[in-house]
Amino acid sequence: MCGIAGFFTNGVKTENIEKVRQLFTANLLANETRGKEATGALLVQKDCTWHLEKAALPACEFIQTMRYKTFLQKVDQNTILLLGHTRKPTKGSPENNDNNHPIVRGRTIGVHNGTLSNDDEIFLNHLKAGKESRIGAVDSEAIFALIDELDRRDTLSSRCDNLSRMSRLLHGSYTTLYAHPDDPCRLYLLKYNNPMSVHYSPELDGLFFSSRYIFLRKAFGRSVITEALPSRHGYIFDSRLISHRGKIPSLSFSLSEQNDMM
Repeated sequence: MCGIAGFFTNGVKTENIEKVRQLFTANLLANETRGKEATGALLVQKDCTWHLEKAALPACEFIQTMRYKTFLQKVDQNTILLLGHTRKPTKGSPENNDNNHPIVRGRTIGVHNGTLSNDDEIFLNHLKAGKESRIGAVDSEAIFALIDELDRRDTLSSRCDNLSRMSRLLHGSYTTLYAHPDDPCRLYLLKYNNPMSVHYSPELDGLFFSSRYIFLRKAFGRSVITEALPSRHGYIFDSRLISHRGKIPSLSFSLSEQNDMM
């Protein structure tokens, strides 16, 4: 069990920057109960630059570090994505920061809540030659290794089909949020049985993601009714469409039913 926190927008208005910083931090803290062994945060900008901080610390200590405070100061009008994670490890020591989230694999950066039972088999048999070596030991890395091999020159429809086929290889439970910083306007969510809720804030013109629905309820009050996304589906959100679509993704697709625990 781990926790995921996120904020996705088409740029933060100057008057909302401090509010976004506060809410993202509160979201991390709310998810601390889901994992206290490590905490991490990713920031992606419109110009494709990104910044990542993570450490083997609970969220309550992580947010007090100078590294996190410096990280927050980078939130500005060009910020598109904030993505956070609180870790309860099942494989891979938190003392090795490569095992902590967000995880970088090639041009893919993401977070995962869940457990895979066949990550070793994925690295042995399902990655291209030369790509089968691991960076860390955490099972989650297998997801992002597979994703990073997909051809992103395809149409979005073909990309959905490829992700759906890829999901057949994943034996276990997972919810993952990931992005390709060189294509910063799109955020991907794969949800297979693990919790994830999303809320659109008109005031901040952005989407808030959280593994803890109660955080959204406390932060936004009665406007949060039922924010849980259906399981066994993948979703693609586009920052350029948020103002018009709210929490409705630009695309959704089914995940394979063949990846249950074996």
